[in-house]
Amino acid sequence: MERDVSRPEAPSTTDSPLGVVQENQTSKETAETIVLPPYDNDLSPPDAVTGYVWSGSAPSQRRKHVTLDPSFFALQLSPYPDPFRSSQNQRVVSGSSTLPNFFRSLDRIPVIDTHKLGIMYVAPGQTDELDILRNTHGSPAYTRFLEGIGRLINLRGQADVYAGGLNPDEDGEYAYAWWDDIGQILYHTATMMPTHPDDQYCINKKRHIGNDYVRIVWNDSGRPYRFDTLATQFQFVNIVVEPHSLGAIAAFSNNLHENEFFKVTVQRAPGMKEFAPIGNFKLISAKNLPFLVRQMSLLADWFASVFERTERDTAEVEVITNWRSRLQAIQRFGKQIPLPDVAEVVDGVMGQESFRNFTTSY
Repeated sequence: MERDVSRPEAPSTTDSPLGVVQENQTSKETAETIVLPPYDNDLSPPDAVTGYVWSGSAPSQRRKHVTLDPSFFALQLSPYPDPFRSSQNQRVVSGSSTLPNFFRSLDRIPVIDTHKLGIMYVAPGQTDELDILRNTHGSPAYTRFLEGIGRLINLRGQADVYAGGLNPDEDGEYAYAWWDDIGQILYHTATMMPTHPDDQYCINKKRHIGNDYVRIVWNDSGRPYRFDTLATQFQFVNIVVEPHSLGAIAAFSNNLHENEFFKVTVQRAPGMKEFAPIGNFKLISAKNLPFLVRQMSLLADWFASVFERTERDTAEVEVITNWRSRLQAIQRFGKQIPLPDVAEVVDGVMGQESFRNFTTSY
């Protein structure tokens, strides 16, 4: 999670201009002069409980200001200078409620691709499903891994980041998420979801994590993690991360240099072809571990979705992305609008009038 860094006090406006050295300053003072960026008076201190939690209004990590020429839209909406296309394909929407109803239905299709992935922590000596789901915290290395795999977001009132079906009243206030300009990932983290005393079988947690196609398993048990540890019909891919050390003594160590490398393995459902460049296993540094696991889990979710959609690679079925679904919805709406009556073709000079008046192309 990107965190804001505290800034120094704002310089007084009565002092000399920023970065300008007075003549009576020594050369040593001149060498120590630092030019600071403009001071941001809106910077607020972190919350005493939650610290810095991502609450930006735009999910894009590459937020940018784009200027468009209005004529660009005119060119996209008009078939000019082809009058034949204009007369044959120009359609008029009748009814004041037709377009608003269509836009409401179109808004229900996401403009980006969304993914939900599960994360579970296996404590030393654990092998049972319920013991794993009941964990409320993990090792320091596991916590650092979570901080690197995504950003901590507040689920209550969240409208910009995909919530993955989580309800803050039942599944906890916060979750880790990652996004870019074309996709978003929400991590169903078992240790961050509340363990209710009356939920003996952890149904609230399992209804999310058990329905995920891909699960990231941080295994500090000291034993091999079985592929079928979590009993669910959505058993496709497990990405297992283990400390590259013997025994479980180092599992809860807070030494940054004790487990600098981790063993990553990928478990696949029977019949699923190998898609990851992992082989039997890979040894990954702690610094690069979150990035590798995030990219692998995203790739695995795509493959698992295709694998499930094609009935375990036995049927030829088209897998449609959200972008394609929106395009198909627009095309279906266009076909529902009747074509206008075609005017009679006129010969001579008057027949060329449509070429001169480009405004009729809209």
